[in-house]
Amino acid sequence: MARWITALFLVAIRASNAVAQLATPQQLFTWGESTYQSTVSTLQVPGTALYAENAALGGGHSGGDSGFSYVWDASVQFRVLDTLTQVNPTTFAPVLQNFSTQLYNSYWSASTGGYRSGVSAGATEFYDDNGHLAVALATAYNVTGNPNYLSQAQATYSFVRQGMDNVGGGGIYFKVGDFSSKDTATTLQGAHAALLLYQDTGVQSYLTDATSLYNWAWNTTQRNNLFYERLYLTGSKAGTVGNYQLVNSAGFGLDDAMLLFKATGNATYFTEAENIAAASIPRYFNATTGAINDEGYWDFELANALDDLYKLDHNKIWLNDVNRALVWLDANRQDPNGHYGKLWGRGGTQVGDLSSWDLIDQAAVTQSYLYAYAVAVPEPSSIVLCCVGVVGLFVVGNRRRKA
Repeated sequence: MARWITALFLVAIRASNAVAQLATPQQLFTWGESTYQSTVSTLQVPGTALYAENAALGGGHSGGDSGFSYVWDASVQFRVLDTLTQVNPTTFAPVLQNFSTQLYNSYWSASTGGYRSGVSAGATEFYDDNGHLAVALATAYNVTGNPNYLSQAQATYSFVRQGMDNVGGGGIYFKVGDFSSKDTATTLQGAHAALLLYQDTGVQSYLTDATSLYNWAWNTTQRNNLFYERLYLTGSKAGTVGNYQLVNSAGFGLDDAMLLFKATGNATYFTEAENIAAASIPRYFNATTGAINDEGYWDFELANALDDLYKLDHNKIWLNDVNRALVWLDANRQDPNGHYGKLWGRGGTQVGDLSSWDLIDQAAVTQSYLYAYAVAVPEPSSIVLCCVGVVGLFVVGNRRRKA
């Protein structure tokens, strides 16, 4: 598909939510740290730095594998700890290190060189999961400078790369042993990991991989500046693209385009980044409320990417859209105990207590609040952090309890 800037770029993507009040950086920070504290207190597995999959209102954990979350959920919590370490390295660098070490010891398969989806020796291995973890590890290296994160990111990306071949013109499979389709999110997140590694190392092969992967997705599963889930390779649908244009792939593609622009100076990628962003707002944001419509574990990827675009082009449209969505999220999707369910805007207003909540849903919310704060206040010296407890929790004020 030809690469050209849409005529609708930045035109009429605002709606009635334009007058919604924005959250201050302090509010974003407080919302994020409160949700993080709730996650630690209700989902952390006692005696470990790791987390359970699900917590119940009456107490106790369930789901996941052998008492621990699936690794996808853990990868989102990894991103939370990356951001917390960026904000307060003295407190959270040790927390991040402990989490990363225990995650590796519990989920890494020495025989295959990748992370398993669960702690059990026979747990399925997903290229998708490993792409998320490669991004989290490379980010940890960027934040801390600890070379252990870089070497582990490289090893994890090497596993992801095993899912690449030329079938269907390129791209990456979703999981080991499943050759039915090439997966867009896995491919774009793999490109993201490669681009971060290129930034870190200057090794040309990472940029070559990333360019190939992003271009495959753009030319194969992209329609009208957004991305469908997969290219089918087998069965009656072979050679066709489906099923939905998921919000997370928009976030991955947006970040990839920006990083490719930074790496190459090719303005085409900058144009594509802004086209993806401009298409994403009317597609994934509620025009009336400003909320992001879908599952939070996908939504946060787009929220983070739009914040990243603001850092690149300094256009507050992107920053403010995310801010308004998070204001709505805080006001409408938090239950009286400070927990969040799976859906954001599409879920309507939360009524009453959630009977249970998942790690990935809490982590997605926490990351969205804290990342938006970190972008709005890149040097948070005005925030006073008071460390308490052995896990390095911090308090900036009491989280209000909704009536």
